[in-house]
Amino acid sequence: MAGTVSMLVMLCYAMSLGTMVFSADLARFAELGVTTAFISCVVTALVIALASSMRMNIAGPDGNATAFLVGVAAGVASSVRADGGTPQTLLLTVLIAIALCSVVTGIILFALGSSRRSRSLQFLPYPVVGGFLAGTGYLLLAGAFRVVSGEPLHWHTLARVTDLSVLMWIPAVLVCTFATALTRVWNNAAALPLTLALGVALFYVMLLATGLSIDDARGMGLLLPHVPRHAIGIPELHLPASLAHGGVDWHAIGAHLPETLVVTSVSAITILMNSTAIGTATGEDVDLNREMRAAGLANIASGMLGGMIGYQSFNRSMLNARAGATSRIAGVFASLACLFVLAVSPDVVALFPIPVLVGLQLFMGLRLLIQWLVSAYGKLNWHEYLLIPLILGFIAFYGVIAGVVAGIIAACVMFALLYGRVSCVRMEFDGTTRTSNVERSIEATERLRELGKQICGTCMQGFLFFGTANSILQRVRERLTEHESVSVRFVVLDFSSTNGMDASVSVSFIKLRELCARMKADLVLTALPARSRDLLAKTGTLNLRIHEFTTLDAGLEWVEDMLLASDAHALPRSEEDFHAMLAPHFTAYALDSLSARLEVRDLGAGQPLFRQGEPGDAMYIVEHGRVTVSLPLAGGRSLRLRSFGPGTIVGEMAVYSGRVRSADVLADGPARVRRLSLAALNAIEQDDPVTAQQIHRFVVKVMTSRLAVADEALRAAHG
Repeated sequence: MAGTVSMLVMLCYAMSLGTMVFSADLARFAELGVTTAFISCVVTALVIALASSMRMNIAGPDGNATAFLVGVAAGVASSVRADGGTPQTLLLTVLIAIALCSVVTGIILFALGSSRRSRSLQFLPYPVVGGFLAGTGYLLLAGAFRVVSGEPLHWHTLARVTDLSVLMWIPAVLVCTFATALTRVWNNAAALPLTLALGVALFYVMLLATGLSIDDARGMGLLLPHVPRHAIGIPELHLPASLAHGGVDWHAIGAHLPETLVVTSVSAITILMNSTAIGTATGEDVDLNREMRAAGLANIASGMLGGMIGYQSFNRSMLNARAGATSRIAGVFASLACLFVLAVSPDVVALFPIPVLVGLQLFMGLRLLIQWLVSAYGKLNWHEYLLIPLILGFIAFYGVIAGVVAGIIAACVMFALLYGRVSCVRMEFDGTTRTSNVERSIEATERLRELGKQICGTCMQGFLFFGTANSILQRVRERLTEHESVSVRFVVLDFSSTNGMDASVSVSFIKLRELCARMKADLVLTALPARSRDLLAKTGTLNLRIHEFTTLDAGLEWVEDMLLASDAHALPRSEEDFHAMLAPHFTAYALDSLSARLEVRDLGAGQPLFRQGEPGDAMYIVEHGRVTVSLPLAGGRSLRLRSFGPGTIVGEMAVYSGRVRSADVLADGPARVRRLSLAALNAIEQDDPVTAQQIHRFVVKVMTSRLAVADEALRAAHG
């Protein structure tokens, strides 16, 4: 039953969309247009029912692609006439163009799905899609006008409406009005088929009331002309066989190839939107790549048999689901039922009233225009909304390709302007608010805090292009002038939160390097992503004496070492002389007493001081070299937590808490530490309370300095 309902809806769409393609100058061949739509219904419905990732999918010709296919058919026909082609050449060329359009679209869709890049279509700007759909609405209205008047829509041809027969405009207006009202109050996919049925019934009632026969109505252009296939000399629509007849104007087809590619783009976007909507409504998982491959195979098969483009339909699939379909059988049955109608009674198509088609086109066109010119106004920002009438105007005056291209260009410009106003600076810091993970002696830490303003640091985020990169340059220049009283020696830029850059960024960094050179400051770049680094290397930016480090921590460590090494007030010898290093914190007697209890340990590079899980039976004072606390991770990896330099204490937390070691501590290179065991500390507390007091006070000073640095960093992060 669900398949039968879907079959009836598919027949309505085939008749309306098929005659839409063969309208105006091609109207006398409209029966063949419907035949191409029937072929598409049969083939695409069958292939997609079997190959789709969703069981209730129904496929077939769709209004979005058909609207552009109308332009392709009309353009090819005009080119053939301009080349002096015969009616048979014109018809055969148009049919081949439609079939090739299906084949080309199928190949591209299948390649897109096979490359697993279907989701890249989601990056098309939403207002551009809206402008394109509004332009589609205009094209539908223009197509309806061309059907009833035989002329294109222009200001000087609007008066032709007054010459229309009441049998033409009354059913068209009533179908449009009834479809609009019914779809507003009854949100059901069966609303459109019901409207078409009522429209057909109304037309024939009016025809009976006027006393006109079916032949009279066909003569007045109110019914589709009946053109037997054998009467025009084309025995079949099968593509390879049709090509064998010759007489195809390939120049006309090639001239309209760009329009074919537009139809392909429209089809891909519509498949993406329809499939996502179907999956959301039915709760089924959607594989967009599989949907693209299925639509690709379906269109290749449809085009080889002479059919037009078809793909997954939201309305027909939802109607199929609401009619009770739970498997792929409904779609297969609907396809085979359409094939039966096409084989047994194709003449029934010639009884379809043209006014009903016009009313359907008016309804579809007005619905799209209202949706995107009226309803979208309250849903989009003003600058996004302006793109919609802009694209609509370009489509109306210059064509679809010009409209879509203009919309994409305008969206890109708007994106660049708006994104350029978004700050690419995640955080700014100096040496007082951000330090490396190297813990230094109390004196060295205090001196670095005093020298902290000589560091001008910036953490960046997002994608860097010409607008945002120039804003970085301006911001660094402002910060350098804000601290004229302090000589900035290092400008640090961290890229860890960026996801790329364009080539124009290199120009800004060259200017930044020149600015740093004038200020006698070093430019330090940290955590450059691989692609960004390759780009800067190709442009020669990294050859300008720029210092580069893999992480911000490594960069800050180098900057701090440089500051201390060049500072006249620093006391590097105190870090080499253990007694001189601890003298400010102990009396001479207490320092001698402590030194007598300390054990000297020399470590080689990578040698562990202690391991995670070992008992906390001692604390260590670093005499020279550096040790690093690292947390073991799964797979043999480790995470660096903090490094400790001369004059610092490591391992004291386990001693005071009485717990086991929580991490590994290893030497970065050759290092010497002094070990104070828990037993020795207990002995000092019993035998020499004064020395013990000074030891505990020194530990507290070290921890206080450590917490002060952490507090400054925390306040800067939330400041």
